[in-house]
Amino acid sequence: KQWGVGGGYTTAAKDGDERIRIMSSELIELERTLTPLREHVEEKDEFLRRLQLTVTQTLSVGTGQCVVSPFGSVVNGFWTPHSDIDICLQIPGCTTRQAQIKVLRKIAAELHKISTHYIEPRFSAKVSIIHWAPKRPGTQVSCDISVNNTLAIVNSKLVGAYAQVDPRLRTVGLAVKHWAKERGINDRSRGTLSSFSLILMLIHFLQNRSVPIMPSLQDIAINRNYSPVYINGFDCRYSTNLKEINEELQFLRHGEPTNTETAGYLLYQFFRHYGYDYKYGVIAIRDVSLYRANLAPNQGTVAAEGLDPASSYLYVDNPFEMGKDVANVLANQYTKIRQEFRRAYIMLTQGASFNEVCSPDKPLRNVLNVSPSTSNMLLK
Repeated sequence: KQWGVGGGYTTAAKDGDERIRIMSSELIELERTLTPLREHVEEKDEFLRRLQLTVTQTLSVGTGQCVVSPFGSVVNGFWTPHSDIDICLQIPGCTTRQAQIKVLRKIAAELHKISTHYIEPRFSAKVSIIHWAPKRPGTQVSCDISVNNTLAIVNSKLVGAYAQVDPRLRTVGLAVKHWAKERGINDRSRGTLSSFSLILMLIHFLQNRSVPIMPSLQDIAINRNYSPVYINGFDCRYSTNLKEINEELQFLRHGEPTNTETAGYLLYQFFRHYGYDYKYGVIAIRDVSLYRANLAPNQGTVAAEGLDPASSYLYVDNPFEMGKDVANVLANQYTKIRQEFRRAYIMLTQGASFNEVCSPDKPLRNVLNVSPSTSNMLLK
């Protein structure tokens, strides 16, 4: 049974009621449909194998001197058959931007020979890349290729480690990415939220439930005195030890039983949190104060704390590069993004399905135009 907007609901949903049960079922089905089939995985693996061979031959290097390393969703558990593949070429000694662009031009010239795809150089981006995609969208693999973007690989593995802690992260995370893409706020090139930022926002949210669902894997490593692991001058240590993770969660619960909130309810509260409760401030998945004493000599970045409210809205802390905002949301997108979170929360409260929430057919103004008294009731 589907509930439509305006189905009579005037108060916030609670975990276990029919609205939430329906949505949880929708999210599980969405996760199933977005999970790559075996043939998708085989196609991706074959593509990476052939790309490694092409790169090795094009750059005339020996085996192991240039490694094709995937990162992003293809590594962290949030990859879908329609996702681009992010690739880092690990080439020792190729450290300057000029040298990296030179390598990318060589690779682009070789890939240009494949008539089914087109090449789009993006050398002016913060990290220089070439975008290689099929001329007919959705028919074959597409990818973004960069050089020595090593911290991105480590970030991806960290998110992958979080996905192993609790399956609800992947279920809700895939739904958040799907919603943001459908509603037009998942495009970093347009100043909205990247998928990486959205997943970090979700991890932060799960860490801060009244009964936490996630610990900070980095804080565990610091508190248990793991040896620093410096990559490009940044301390990249974190724990993947399930015994340590469970002990940390038990400590964080302060005697409370394990959090059993459903995926549907967590998504519902995620929308409320970033639509209404969150005003501004750094969104971090670690305690940054623990890292100040462990800065590498050449790190030299400025901590994100002390930012004024106007410049710290949707400031998503880079897990390893302290003081770096990975979201970089444009100020002219703040209102739209906040309104999208509010729209989703209001529609779900009123009984809409998740599919309706993601639909572009329901304009913002039609949903957000509620009286103050009704708005207050929806938040109770």
